[in-house]
Amino acid sequence: MQNILNFCNKHRRALTGALLCFVLFAVFAAVWLTHIRGQGDKSSSWAINDQFHSFIPIEEQMEQRFTCDRDLLALSLVLAAEDVDTPPEGDLELVLTDSATGEELARSTGDMRYIYNGWDNYYTTLGLDRFVENPGQTAEYTLTLIPHYTGEGRLCVGYEAGGMPAGVALTVDGEAVDGTVALLGTEARVGGFLTKFYWVFAAGCIATAALGWWLYCRGAALHRLVFCGVLLLGFLFNVLLPPYAAPDEKYHINQSFTLASTIYNPHLPVAQSHIRDTLRRPSDQDALIQVDETTVFTWQHIVRVLGRPNTDPTGYTQDFPEYQVDSSYTLYWISGLGVLVGFWLHLGFAATLYLGRLANLAFFAFLSAWAVKRAPVAKPVFATAALLPMTLHLAASYSRDSNLLALCFFFSALLLDLAFGPRERIGWKQLVLPVVLAVLIVPSKVVYLPLAALILLVPAARLGRFSRWIKGGFLAVCAAAFLLNSGAAVALTNFTQTSGTAAAGAASLIAQEQALSQEEPAPAAQSESAPDPPPSAAPGESAPETPASEPQSESAPATSVPQAQGESVPEQPATAAPGGGGAVQTDANSMSTEEDLTCYTLPYILSHPLNTFELCVRSVVEEGDHYLSTLVGGTLGYFGLDKPLDLAWGWVLALYALLALAWLCPDGGAMPLPARWGALAAGLCCCGLAVLGCISWTPTYYDTIYGFQGRYFLPVLPLLLLVRPRALCLAGDCRRGLVMAAVLVDIGVLLNVFLAVVAR
Repeated sequence: MQNILNFCNKHRRALTGALLCFVLFAVFAAVWLTHIRGQGDKSSSWAINDQFHSFIPIEEQMEQRFTCDRDLLALSLVLAAEDVDTPPEGDLELVLTDSATGEELARSTGDMRYIYNGWDNYYTTLGLDRFVENPGQTAEYTLTLIPHYTGEGRLCVGYEAGGMPAGVALTVDGEAVDGTVALLGTEARVGGFLTKFYWVFAAGCIATAALGWWLYCRGAALHRLVFCGVLLLGFLFNVLLPPYAAPDEKYHINQSFTLASTIYNPHLPVAQSHIRDTLRRPSDQDALIQVDETTVFTWQHIVRVLGRPNTDPTGYTQDFPEYQVDSSYTLYWISGLGVLVGFWLHLGFAATLYLGRLANLAFFAFLSAWAVKRAPVAKPVFATAALLPMTLHLAASYSRDSNLLALCFFFSALLLDLAFGPRERIGWKQLVLPVVLAVLIVPSKVVYLPLAALILLVPAARLGRFSRWIKGGFLAVCAAAFLLNSGAAVALTNFTQTSGTAAAGAASLIAQEQALSQEEPAPAAQSESAPDPPPSAAPGESAPETPASEPQSESAPATSVPQAQGESVPEQPATAAPGGGGAVQTDANSMSTEEDLTCYTLPYILSHPLNTFELCVRSVVEEGDHYLSTLVGGTLGYFGLDKPLDLAWGWVLALYALLALAWLCPDGGAMPLPARWGALAAGLCCCGLAVLGCISWTPTYYDTIYGFQGRYFLPVLPLLLLVRPRALCLAGDCRRGLVMAAVLVDIGVLLNVFLAVVAR
């Protein structure tokens, strides 16, 4: 027994790591048994035609031509017996051919005894023996249904008489019929993919925890722990929440691809790249990827097409009528260079998307780790802020917040290091990097201009006899960067007038949201390409001009067809949810009123202070939980149209507990209390400007602030946690343990995200 105790004591760290991995494996196994294993019958279907009021018997064969812009895995029809007392017997053969070439694409054979009665509004699904991949555009197919009868019973098919769509033709026993059969298409079925994907994800989580524990036991420096944690956890967030899943990411993707295309094609005039136009390669489009609601079918499709190469001519790009964010590319160079590498390597759309994301993630990991290393105080706060789920979600996306967060973290840590670091004197060389960072931050998000005031915390003795001139020059450079930014000038102009471009833009965006939320379910049909509505302007930015009408295209929700190939199962008639099928046309101007054009601009705020105060109070009371959740990552994914992924509040509380521990953890630096209050004031000014920017976009009849999210406070979160009571500070140094705890909480959040996506 003593030998065993000695062995355990000698190898306690290794045994603890093994126990940690075993516990994680047990948790993932339990989740698989209870929530994942039974989800293999999920399928994604849509209605080609979901209307049928009549039945027509088939003696020899039926042919139905139809158009489709999606992949095909199975087809479902409404089938029934002509005489319920004499059901048809024999084999039912389905053949799918290309209408243009006559080439057979797939077939299916089933036993007519297993057909479900279409008189009861059931669909019968026939799985195709081959996967029919859509060529990337609307294609025309011919469905041939051939019953091989062995008895007296005859088969009927449900159809809708009259109103035959263009390109659709129905023929029964050689005679043309004015109508269209009821037909559903299935483009994907989960099957065993979900289990495989889940265990690959689980292996990644367990490996991340194991590596974190190994680095912890080896005594790795805090910044190295942060670097590895951000990279690995960010990669997992990148996998679970793929491109187009982050807030307004599609507009940031458009910006990055336009920048890469401009470099890739040097003969393209820069003036051609406008905020309403996006440049990409012709093949850089995929309807199943370009959705802002992640499902298990999104994962499945991306895995299938990830290795697909690009076949477009070298250097050729195409202009798409899709919105970008703004006219500045300052925060898109990192992701744009990643996309450019994908262009040079002739990678497909999916792989190129991930290259841009990984470039942003690597840049954030590097600068955030450097910020932790350079920060003379509050290292645990910087480390914990970098490992929050919301931070990782944004860092592993195309959002400009990825680079902005990295720059703000590093800029704050750098100025604090100049003020309270080990250096006694500061030369001009040490000021070059802060100036460069300020010039990058301020024009991109002017609400973070007060960060420049951190230079005032640097003691005059460190700067020498010209300290006042150096500080004044630094602030002057930041102010010039602000004034030379056209977007900032427009935002400032809009804020100081009662109505105008900002108010009109806000009214248009709000009207579009209202129209989308009130739109009745439309019958499913092939969706056409249409420009997207413009993105919401972030605080401190000028929004793009908004046209009177911008259609929004959404994917129809999946219809379950839990059916293996060649089998027949019942399926209820599918109806498309709002946004399903075709594009939704909205006329923003028709819904705009005079009230929409009056926002909380500066003159209005000064003349109606009580109204403004009531707006802020109501926002805190009614939306306070949303602000708290979106600060740390309790709400992830795309926030619009009720599509976010909301985590259990237990994880939100755990994340705030980590922040509280980081706040009370000894920071090991000597920063005077007045300086801490000064840094806090700078952070609060940034928060106030962020709130004010959203208020300026809020029509006066709104009950809460329009578009505000807690994530706008993330860039200054370390500054907000500099002031803390000494009496409550923890006695021991738990910085590295705090990082390890953050890694484990993030793994729990990732598991919650996985289950939330599967539940859709």
